[in-house]
Amino acid sequence: MQNNRVALTGASGTLGRAIIKQFDDRKDVDLVALSRRKIATGRFTNCIVELDRREEIENALRDFVPNIFIHAAATGMQQPRPDEAILRKVNVDLPVRVAEMACELGCHFAFVSSGLAYKDQGRPLREDDPLGTAHPYGASKAEAEKQLRVLAQDRHLRLTIVRPFSFTGEGDFGSKLFPSLLRAAAEKKPFDMTSGEQVRDHAAVNDIARGVIAAALREDNERVRIFNLGSGETRSLRELVVDMVRALNLDVDLRFGARDLSPQEQMFMVADITRAKDELAWQPRETIAHAVWQLARASFSTLKLSEPR
Repeated sequence: MQNNRVALTGASGTLGRAIIKQFDDRKDVDLVALSRRKIATGRFTNCIVELDRREEIENALRDFVPNIFIHAAATGMQQPRPDEAILRKVNVDLPVRVAEMACELGCHFAFVSSGLAYKDQGRPLREDDPLGTAHPYGASKAEAEKQLRVLAQDRHLRLTIVRPFSFTGEGDFGSKLFPSLLRAAAEKKPFDMTSGEQVRDHAAVNDIARGVIAAALREDNERVRIFNLGSGETRSLRELVVDMVRALNLDVDLRFGARDLSPQEQMFMVADITRAKDELAWQPRETIAHAVWQLARASFSTLKLSEPR
């Protein structure tokens, strides 16, 4: 008999797919993946719904009756970036509506926010550091957190917020850093980058998925808990990319300084992951080089790369 019944949004995304894969080996969990299109979910149920239509979600969950709701659906990291109205609709209004449903169902609501919501402190960021950023995606996540915490107080919602920092791995796509880098290598084109002086925290999506699951399945009854998820490594982006390229034996021309930094660029974005280690017994297991190797194996098969540790 399953002890936990999990409803998951964002199931078609990179993180959502990794969460499903992690859950597949757990016999104490059943899951319904809510998505706008059909996806592979293994032994779990996939319900095709429009997330902004409450009645469709209610119909999908009527017989399932989840006790945990993981909301990983979001938009805004792709290029071109959606306009402000879309960001608010998907990243703020939608999670609040889904959380209201979780209240009525008596669910524990786990919200996937972002490390981009923080205000740069010039050091590894802790969960009690202030939020505040000019980055549109991060700002939308910060606003969602604010409204969800009010809802948790007013409606007695049990709320967990996880703030993943950057991640990659199998299923990463589009204009983000590592799929773009591998695409350039596959097409034998130079890869233009910024100077790479900014300090960035990049982790494997499999590790982030494990952290989200550990936070969602935690057994304490505290009303609101927040957890950072990341590598915790303080390396410049330039150092990280050069080391990763060397570990994979990847043939690509890196052109540092060919692109200007965005005005919204934060220069030090690294997670302090002490709380997740102490309270969730979680820590990263996979190197970023291995995560990128998995991405290449799945999506860029023409690249013959060395498997790193």
